[in-house]
Order: sequence, then structure tokens, then C-alpha cells
Amino acid sequence: MKKELIYEEVLSMLNDRVDYKSITLSEVAKRCNMGKSTIYEYFTSKDEMVFNSIIYYLNQMIKFFSNNFKISTFRVSLKVFIKAVAITMKANYWMVMPWTFLDNYAPFLTEENSDTITEMLYKCKEVIMTLFTRICQKGEEEGPLYKIEENNVNFAFNGIICSLTEEIDSEYDLDSEEAKKFIEDLCSCVVKQLN
Repeated sequence: MKKELIYEEVLSMLNDRVDYKSITLSEVAKRCNMGKSTIYEYFTSKDEMVFNSIIYYLNQMIKFFSNNFKISTFRVSLKVFIKAVAITMKANYWMVMPWTFLDNYAPFLTEENSDTITEMLYKCKEVIMTLFTRICQKGEEEGPLYKIEENNVNFAFNGIICSLTEEIDSEYDLDSEEAKKFIEDLCSCVVKQLN
């Protein structure tokens, strides 16, 4: 439990684009309301703490998008998918835009750790894209779409990411009526891009 709390704080700092030098064992311990010695029970260094936090999160995301996401109808699944991606981006914007993590933090990691995280980030993006493709195929089966092509799927996914990037900030309430309408409009836009 304490370990997960540490992971959450580290990830929160990364998502807030805190300078890597500011992510210290002492600062994380303070944010978690625990002593620095507790952090040392789990990690021997800041680099190990940051690396393990990211790996933990990426494994959680891969598991969610590959195993825990059930596809029902096209339209319902698309809305749930968009909301899941929005929540993911709000929690950690670099999840669907791996290059932002790599630009900001990779230089501070060992080459081996950076390579491992890079590989997992792109694997996670691939899992998300695979799910989106399956949802689009469901739409094709139901008949509201013409035959979809890979280029259209990629274009539609990038459209979702661009739209969400513009909308999502710390104040954006994903459960508000405004957000529901935005997601509905985005679904219609995705359908047009897939045709």
C-alpha cells in the first residue's frame, strides 16, 4: 500500500512536469506523509524509485487497455474509450504521447532504464491503438461505417488525442454535461474520419 502511494506521488510530480532534480526521496516522503527511511525500505535511490513508479503505471495501463476493457456496441465502446484515454491523459499526459516523457526525463535516466521505459511506452501506445482498432472493427460489423482502413484509424486516433489535448487541463471535469457533449461530438467526428 505504501509503495503504491509512493508511485502515485512520483507519477503526480512527473505529470506536473516537475523538474527531475526536484523529485527527491525527501520530497516524495513529505508528500506521502512518511519518513524518508520508509522510502529507503523500498528503493535505494531516486532513479530506482522513478523507474519503478513508471514501470508500475505502464503495466497497469497495458493491463487495463488489453484485458479489462470490454467492447459492447460501437458507439458505447467508443465513448468509454475516449473517456478512458481522457482520464489517462489527465493523469499522465505522456502515456499517449511518449515523446513528451522522453524529451523531458529520458536524459536523466540510465541508458538501460530509458530504453526499457521507451519500449514500454510504445508498447502501451500499441495496446491502446489495438483496442481502438477493435472498436472500429465493431463499428464496421454493425454497419454504421464503410470499410475502415488503417490510415483512417490512425488519423481518427490522432484526432482524438489532439482534441483531448486541447480540452483537458486540471480544471476539466470529465463527468460534467459539457464533457459528455464534447465526447458525443468527438464520437461523431471520429465516425466521419473513419468513413
